[in-house]
Formats: sequence, structure tokens, C-alpha cells
Amino acid sequence: MQWKLALHRPIAPRASNEETLRRNMRLGVANGVLFILADAFSDANLVLTVFVRELGAAPWVVGLLPSLKSGGWLLPQLLSAGRLQGMTYKLPVYRQVGIVRFFIWLAMVLVVWNATSLPVLVLLPLFLLGYAMYNFTGGSGSVAFQEVVAKTIPARQRGKFFGSRNLIGGLLSFALVSPLVGWLLSRSSPLVFPHNYGILLFISFVLIGFGIISFSLFAEPPTTNPPAAISARQMFAKIPVLLKHDRNFRQYVLSRMVTRLGGLADPFYILYAREVLHVSPRMIGVYLAVRVFAAALSNLVWSRIGDQRGNRLLIVLTGALIITVPSWALLIMPFASVLGPEALGWLFGVIFLLIGLSVDGSNTASLTYVMELAPAEQRPVYVGVCNTLMGVATFFPVLGGLLLAQFGYLPLFWISAASGFGGWLLSRRLPEPRT
Repeated sequence: MQWKLALHRPIAPRASNEETLRRNMRLGVANGVLFILADAFSDANLVLTVFVRELGAAPWVVGLLPSLKSGGWLLPQLLSAGRLQGMTYKLPVYRQVGIVRFFIWLAMVLVVWNATSLPVLVLLPLFLLGYAMYNFTGGSGSVAFQEVVAKTIPARQRGKFFGSRNLIGGLLSFALVSPLVGWLLSRSSPLVFPHNYGILLFISFVLIGFGIISFSLFAEPPTTNPPAAISARQMFAKIPVLLKHDRNFRQYVLSRMVTRLGGLADPFYILYAREVLHVSPRMIGVYLAVRVFAAALSNLVWSRIGDQRGNRLLIVLTGALIITVPSWALLIMPFASVLGPEALGWLFGVIFLLIGLSVDGSNTASLTYVMELAPAEQRPVYVGVCNTLMGVATFFPVLGGLLLAQFGYLPLFWISAASGFGGWLLSRRLPEPRT
């Protein structure tokens, strides 16, 4: 039997284009669902932030976790996009990267499981190094992922494609992951620190493996007459050129970077809930459930809007919701000394409802908007340049951690709200690429 996962061997298409599309859709949705479940078990803004905080991490280190997750996915893309542009098949790059990521995560599981035998001064840097390597390695293969999707999934079905991934993954996370996370991290858990976190990372490890396999089985058509590959130096030289000569692309990058500032406080909402409002540890699972359920249901609406009305409108709508996240935190603050931890914990859960409604839809819209905005023959370059610039913006939460340590939560929430509003105003000026 032919070994389908031979790294450089393309998967043959089915008898008809429709059958091939349906197969790719199923595999792509499975890939998304598996990675969404894996991310939920090791959520950077809820699970891992509390883990490193229990190790004694400073606020800027807490802010570094989601920055490594998002920035690691985005920053390396410029280095790989130019080389990828000249390839007939992009999927082998994804497969190679997937194998490396798989074993890096396994090493992280072993580090966390044996955390009690390591000094904190060794454990924390080792964990952060592994997490950085996992995400930056993934970033080097993300252009391949996006290019395969762009080649195989028609533009007017990409909203349905990403929406289905997010909907099914979110519902399963709500029904299965959130209760398990809440139980394992609660005081009634049969596992104590750090083994409760170790088992969560091990489950993520298994899901990551199956997720890599599912996308590796895509049937990718060859790129006919691909342009010549571009070196990393040439790619970096294209950044000012694209920003100078493509006004629409320049507007898009500016609006997204300012909007990213609206998420300056995202990793610190759970710390505010635990350390200021004194909510119970079991609420971590509740907040995770609220966020993933809201994200899953909102995708029913967001995917339809993206497919039928365009992703520009979706960026504007989700941008408006991003403003409400820090705004709600500001509204809650006066009640911190009036209501008890139980009431405050549930009231504060609205934060994670709003994050679930806004962030997934915004990320999906941004990804598909660039695919439509860029000329087809230069799409890897546009995606690589855009995502690398966005990768710089993902490190804003590190700045948020420094602001928190210096000034406290109130200024941090105000700056986030103002930045989100500025990003929303800029997004309203974006063009609709489908017209």
C-alpha cells in the first residue's frame, strides 16, 4: 500500500473536482477541530498564564505567553514565504514542520510533568524556550498552510471552511474540554500541581499529532509556472515597497496593528479575576467554556457574513466588539469592593463571552481578507509580509505586562479600550476587495 505521508509525495486528487473539494474540506475541518481542542487544553490566556504565575512569573512574562503563541505563528512567515513562492507543491513544507512541532511539544510535556524536580530558575526559561520553539516552528509552515487552503478552497467557501472548523471545535471544547480543565485545576482534582497541567499538555500533544496528519493528507494541485523563489533579504526589502505602493494593503496593516493594541490586556483578565476579585480556580474552566461556546456560535453568523457580504464588513463588526472587552472590565472595577467573589466571578465572565464573540471572527476575517486583497501570483509574499508585521504587534501584551507592573490594572484597561476604538475607526476605511 502506498505510504501517503511520504513527505514530498503529493496526494492524488479524486475522480472529480467536487469529490476532491469535499475530501479536502473534511480533512481541513478535522485539522482545525483537533488544533482548536489542543489549544483549549493548553490555552495561553487562561491555562498557561495561571501555570507560569504559579511558578512566580512576573506580569511581563505572563504577557509573553500569548505573544509567543501568536507572534511565533506570524513572525517567521516572511522568511519562508519567498522560498515557498517558487515551489510547485507547498504541502511538504507543512509536513516537515509538523513533525518537528510534534516532538517539541512532547519535550514540553516531559518538562512540565517533572517540574517538581527542577529549580524554578531552570524550569520557567526551559518551558518558555520550548513554547517559543513550538510556535516559531509552526510559523515557518503557516504560509504553506494558508497557500494550500487558498489553492484548494474557493474564496466564497473559505468562510464556511474556517467557520465550520471554529464552530465544531468550539462546541466540542465547550462540552468536553472546559469541564475537564475546570476539574483538573480545581481544589477537588485528583492531580496536584504540576501534574494537573502536565496531563492537560499531554492531551494537547495527542490532538496535535492527529491534527498534523489530517492536513498532511490534503490533495494539493500543483502551482503552474510558479514565480522564482525569493531570498529572505529580498523579502524584507519588499516590506517598504508593498507598504509604499499598495495603499489598500498599507491601510489594512495599520488598522490591524492598532486593533492589536486593543488586546493589550487580554492575558491579564484572568489574573485580575484571580488576584483582585479572588474568584475560585474552578472558574478558569467556566471562563474557557463561555469563551469557546461564544466563539463557536458566533461563527454561524461570522462565516455567513464573510461569504455573502465580504470580510471587510466582518473586520468592522468584530472590531466594534473588541472595544467592549476592556470597557466591560472598566465597568466591573467599581463593584470589586461591593460584591462577593462568587457574584463578581460570574459577572466578570462577560469578558470572556465578548472575547469569544470577537477574536475568532476577527482572526478569520483578517486571514481571508489578505487572500482576497493580494494578487494571486504574489499571495505568499503578501501573506508573509502582512503576518510578519502582525507578528510584531502580537508582542503588545508584553508591553501590557510592563504597564501593569508599573501603573496597575486601571490604566491598562483604558489604553486597551482606546486602542481598540482607534483600530475600529481605521477598519471602516478599508476597501472591499470583491468589488
